[in-house]
Amino acid sequence: MKTKTFLAAILLLTASAFFLAADVVEEIYAVVNDEAITGSELKKFEADMVRSLRMELEGENLEQAVAEFKKDLLEKFIEQKLLLSKVKEKNYDVDADVEAIIQEIKKQNNIPSDEDLKAALSREGIEFAAWKDVLREQRRQQRLVAEEVGSKIKIDNPQIMEYYRMNAAQFTVPAEFTLNCIYLSRSDDGARTQEKMDQVLAELQPGQFAEVARKYSELPGVEESIALGRFKKGELDPKLEEAALQLKKDETSGWIEIENGWYIIQLAEFTPEKLREVREVREEIIMTLREAEQQVKLKQYVDQLKKESYIKILKEYR
Repeated sequence: MKTKTFLAAILLLTASAFFLAADVVEEIYAVVNDEAITGSELKKFEADMVRSLRMELEGENLEQAVAEFKKDLLEKFIEQKLLLSKVKEKNYDVDADVEAIIQEIKKQNNIPSDEDLKAALSREGIEFAAWKDVLREQRRQQRLVAEEVGSKIKIDNPQIMEYYRMNAAQFTVPAEFTLNCIYLSRSDDGARTQEKMDQVLAELQPGQFAEVARKYSELPGVEESIALGRFKKGELDPKLEEAALQLKKDETSGWIEIENGWYIIQLAEFTPEKLREVREVREEIIMTLREAEQQVKLKQYVDQLKKESYIKILKEYR
């Protein structure tokens, strides 16, 4: 995991954990319970979230994600505010968790000490103590979600089996094949190339593939190996793949013309596609189903918090 990646993950979840103190009168965009939402809070929230997205995306993907986020920024901020308020009520003690997370971050990123971690954060313009506070708030939110949402999610065997059946392609290991080859590159002398191709076919008798390949093939390193390589279905040039899938072990094709030259291929090894057993992918399926269910239940939980709260939007944030 890169430093930018873990910073983005942290900022994305808790960018609004710290709100700017307003020393001057500001525009108020909304009131949530007894708290006003000000323009500077929203601008900071927007800036932090955009910064997080830039750590993960670029180009059109970044532009699309930023545009999507900005469409209902005020609504997202209100939801964050409600969650943070609930977190404060719970007053979770997460210091031990935070220290364990920091140690894991250092381990994953090969950062030997706290001083090196501070330096890595500093290069991103982030102060260590503030980052640690954000990490602490993130962990508190995770505790809240686990307690109020995650604990209510139950994934049973029928759900697992239905997902497994409906997504068989996801759990199918594609066919793989190892090919040897005789390769001739394109040249300006078409007649000479054709003569060489005919000569190869004349000498290519059963059991002679390796000998003929070493004699005529123009594949780099052919003296050491006649192998073209091992490929999964979909990785090879379509013409070569189509021919390979029609061969049995040790069989050879005729000449196949592709963009960079001509090939005769020999199937050295073939492993057919295989559906992984459900026991192999059970935990993966459970995690996928839990994440999907958690998104649904988290929305329901936030919606309930909204119903229980006083929320008044005074103006749209653009």
